Amino acid sequence: KRYRTARDNIRVATGAMEVRGGNGYIADWVNEKLVRDAHLGVLWEGTSNINALDITTRAVAKLGLHRDLEDDLLERIETTPDMPGQYRGHLQNTVRAAIALADAVGMSGDQTLARKAGSAIYNAATATLLAREGALLGGQGGDARRLLLSRIVVDHRMRPQDPLAVGESAFDARATDLLLSNEPVDLDVAEDALTL
Repeated sequence: KRYRTARDNIRVATGAMEVRGGNGYIADWVNEKLVRDAHLGVLWEGTSNINALDITTRAVAKLGLHRDLEDDLLERIETTPDMPGQYRGHLQNTVRAAIALADAVGMSGDQTLARKAGSAIYNAATATLLAREGALLGGQGGDARRLLLSRIVVDHRMRPQDPLAVGESAFDARATDLLLSNEPVDLDVAEDALTL
């Protein structure tokens, strides 16, 4: 997890600074400290490249821990009540593909693909945990929007994107409307959006 969380924290802190504009830059506001502290995480935890190599050469190639992670994630997906069936299968296939990539990179020793494999594992775990939380909350009559966030992770972090494409998918448009709404997202509404 530290592989991506420390790096992502910089983007979040910087984004928060941008929201405040010039006020976010001056020391009168907490944002300048948050950005500075966010960089500390990357320095403390090690560079992304070192973390990625640690994942593929030690956790995957030497210890085979990716198999335990795969079993855990697939079990979470399978045993989550109210997980939309079509999305359940899609998410299981995504987890399997991420683990297969990590396995191939770890076994080949190809260090140039370590970051790609580390990101795949991180994003597969993130999407799984978000989907589980969204389905559990939605099944209890609560807000199921984490299911939508799960699919956004899969679509935008684990699938090819055309950088020159104009417009957004039907799912992206619907998910954006639901996520920006002040109202909780019902499980049935989330499930309908996932099918777009």
